[in-house]
Amino acid sequence: MKPLVSIITPSYNQGRFISDTIESVLGQDYEYIEYIVVDGGSTDNTLDILKRYENRLKYISEKDSGQSDAINKGFRMAKGEIVAWLNSDDVYEPGCISKIISEFQKNSELGLLYGDGYIIDEHNKKLKVFEYTQKFDLWKLVNFWDYIMQPATFFRSSYLKKVDYLDVNLHYCMDWDLWIRLASVSEVKYMNELLACSREYGETKTSTGGTKRLKEIKSLLQKYSGKKNPLGIESYKASTFYTKHANSIWPIRKFAGFYLNYKHKLLDQKMPVIYEDGWIGKKACMDVPGYVKSVHITVETVLPKTYPQRIKVLINGKKELQLNVVQCGRQELVISLPEGKKINEITILCEKTAYVRNGDNRCLSVRLVAVETRCNNDINSVG
Repeated sequence: MKPLVSIITPSYNQGRFISDTIESVLGQDYEYIEYIVVDGGSTDNTLDILKRYENRLKYISEKDSGQSDAINKGFRMAKGEIVAWLNSDDVYEPGCISKIISEFQKNSELGLLYGDGYIIDEHNKKLKVFEYTQKFDLWKLVNFWDYIMQPATFFRSSYLKKVDYLDVNLHYCMDWDLWIRLASVSEVKYMNELLACSREYGETKTSTGGTKRLKEIKSLLQKYSGKKNPLGIESYKASTFYTKHANSIWPIRKFAGFYLNYKHKLLDQKMPVIYEDGWIGKKACMDVPGYVKSVHITVETVLPKTYPQRIKVLINGKKELQLNVVQCGRQELVISLPEGKKINEITILCEKTAYVRNGDNRCLSVRLVAVETRCNNDINSVG
């Protein structure tokens, strides 16, 4: 039997956009949809619009304590096995619900599924594909930035209840905070499909948040990374500065753009990255949820000048083990993780690096051939 999908739309005075949002949900080709609109007591024409659809959706209109509170009301009303929220100025792509259902049916441990999406303007014109979405990387989510586009996300209701929904104390980062908490108790998957459209215009909360938004981002990154100055803070400071001056006179606008690009280049150099092909430089970091008991990493050393090699592994900043590589080949690192933490950070430090030939200008050390996480007797390959 196909699962019921519950879609929640929080709304407040979005009469000019909410019809598009509603039509994008009701126009899906998936039959089993429960649609709930939670209105915060709108004073524009929102309620007149909702009344036109009252035979096809449920809605309430009453004062709330903010967007997170409104969404949580909808979550608690929802009866679906799969749940999502779609803001009252965003829209779904046709057929997106049908696309996500099969992924949830394949894996009962999947708590969060996300995909790609478009950025649209006030007139529904598709401006571009949201360029920041990438494959799931918990370390980047905890330490650097939120690369998940909110309208293109879907949750399993059992895990949503387990983490107790959205944090109503957050006004800008409640979605980012939810991604991290869901990742600490369930599996997360990226789906390479265009699922939704996020609307950008001058009055959006992200555009007008300024220093208040930056302060909340800083607090979130510090909370989950356990670090005073995670890399992401500098990135968001630069982005906030650019947004503030993007419409200033030409010299200031040009400087703001230069400053943003300069900061991002510096941060790229500091990023302890694991490349798509498994190679790492002098340092690489990965975060794993607390329910993972151990991580088994197969390391391959093939580059001349990178062996003999000394590899150190740190768990949450403390040295755990050391591997001495004396010749070319593969070796396995078995890393046991401490209990009681929601997220554990694994840092791999390599003593030697070398530049790759044949046009590849990366400075590399070793390649991670395979990364397996083990939860009790279950084995999951993550790379």
